[in-house]
Amino acid sequence: MMTQENSAGWLRRFASGRIMAGITTRAAGEPAARSSVATVAVEQVHGGSLAIVGSAAIDPCVIAGCDALLSRIPQQLLTVRTADCVPIFFADADRHVIGIAHAGWRGLLARLPMRMVAAFCQSFSSHASRLRVAIGPAIRVCCYEVGPEFLSRFGACVARQSGRWMCDLIGVATAQLRQAGVAAHHIIDSEHCTGCEPDQWYSVRREGQSTGRMTSWIMLKP
Repeated sequence: MMTQENSAGWLRRFASGRIMAGITTRAAGEPAARSSVATVAVEQVHGGSLAIVGSAAIDPCVIAGCDALLSRIPQQLLTVRTADCVPIFFADADRHVIGIAHAGWRGLLARLPMRMVAAFCQSFSSHASRLRVAIGPAIRVCCYEVGPEFLSRFGACVARQSGRWMCDLIGVATAQLRQAGVAAHHIIDSEHCTGCEPDQWYSVRREGQSTGRMTSWIMLKP
């Protein structure tokens, strides 16, 4: 099983009982080589689509055309890969359902976090206020410079700082989760910035598209 070197706070507060979760760092190898369970990934098209994994998946399995996964099947590693975009972990401990999402600015514009909450509620009879959500390492407002067109996209989560337009993707994701009914105290933020923590995280903004990726994962134990 993969290890997660920075779980001392935020991920340990999120994952409990049958739910396991983690994220690789720059020092960690590729998780697929370490894992003895079925791995399910998404194509990551930077959109708002999600998929429900309804049966045991072929290992490894990549689901096309989406950026998020939900499942209630044990021993399935749901994964996304990021290097600035926002990895979001979801869990309903009451219904034994888990989910994970890859949310860049386009996914947030498509309200992917809200769509995930709706999928939990509609497909698994979850209660939004009972969901637990963790937001992993991502580029933060301190490092995410954008154009002025983002102001019309994300409103108050875009601000001008020292002559530059900066966007708070975490603020956007959190606002959407709250709007969908997730309780504020059930949203755990890692507070890690991929843009200004080069020793720990990859960043496309800092290093270019050829850089590596972190793998975020979540799994339901039997």
